[in-house]
Amino acid sequence: MTDLKSLLERAAGTDPVVTDDDVAADLSRGRRAARRRRFAGAGLTTVAAAVVVGALAVPLAFAPGAHSGGSDSAVSAPPATGPATGSVTMSAGEVLLVAAAHEEKAEPTTGKYFRVRKVQSREWTVMADGKIVCCGSIPAGPGGYKLRELTVTESWTGLKGGTAWLGTRSLGAHPATAADEAAWRKAGAPASWNAGPTDTSTKHDQVISSKPGKATFLELKDDADRYTALGINGTLQDVLALPADPAQLRTRLLEVKAATAPDATEAAALAQLSAGLLSDTPALPKVRGAAFRLLAGLPGATVQPNVTDLSGRTGTAVGFSFPAYQLKLRLIVDPKTGKLLSSSHTGGKNGDSTILLSGWTDATPEAPPAAIK
Repeated sequence: MTDLKSLLERAAGTDPVVTDDDVAADLSRGRRAARRRRFAGAGLTTVAAAVVVGALAVPLAFAPGAHSGGSDSAVSAPPATGPATGSVTMSAGEVLLVAAAHEEKAEPTTGKYFRVRKVQSREWTVMADGKIVCCGSIPAGPGGYKLRELTVTESWTGLKGGTAWLGTRSLGAHPATAADEAAWRKAGAPASWNAGPTDTSTKHDQVISSKPGKATFLELKDDADRYTALGINGTLQDVLALPADPAQLRTRLLEVKAATAPDATEAAALAQLSAGLLSDTPALPKVRGAAFRLLAGLPGATVQPNVTDLSGRTGTAVGFSFPAYQLKLRLIVDPKTGKLLSSSHTGGKNGDSTILLSGWTDATPEAPPAAIK
């Protein structure tokens, strides 16, 4: 088998760290492109935010038959707004181009496992009769309330011929808002809720607790060398073969869309697949930069500075709306480092997914911690 380190080094090449000139050049290119689009009557195209599904349910934008319109008909295009940097106001697209310039100059790394640790939130609706329903899209109604549960998940994807591990741990559920807390107290302030049988083979009852739970940690031999952000059979070789040109990357991801979500619109699929590539795969630095550039070319974004993710980190959020699916997506990025910090979606299945760790490691696989770190 080809040595992973050699394969990564050959594919990545050697590049210096990002400089101020790199960032300035990207911003200049982005502004020139925006001016050309305005002169052509197309308007300013900005960035699409995306959601990393992770352990949460598949969002509506991937639901077969949900929409039959063209590739852009599901996208709303509110005016782009941006955070002020000195006297310059950056658009969503410019924020992502800065991130791309930083990300593509990062050093490639190697290891025995590709580890991804996330803290994820999901909502539960508790009805007045005590029945509990996932995942927050159903109104609680009089006497009901909503819960927000945090769960830490950690995947260790080994190399071909090796093995993989998956660990999960609930950090507990609590009323989502102050109004929900008042309704919860009026309902007797229960400390646990029975959501009924799971959809697993054991069909055991799923009990949601207000207290942190025990970790589950399973060896998944069949998941070694599997990166499902590129489809169910995506491998490390597939990830390392991804093109670093945004147009070519778009073509490749549309091939994944055709195989996994043929009824999704192009914009919705590209947004979600790009975010999955950034958070859940060991894509090379230049490919990660291309993913940000691809996102920066998708239409209809808003931008909001100084947004905090589930771990308390602050970044810039870009938001994207798919009215046909009643779905809103948001991506939080650290524009100083180019790192994707978090993604969230509302509508259908509400939830957030914050990336705590994502990279190669030689550490021994273990269950995720009982804390956000």
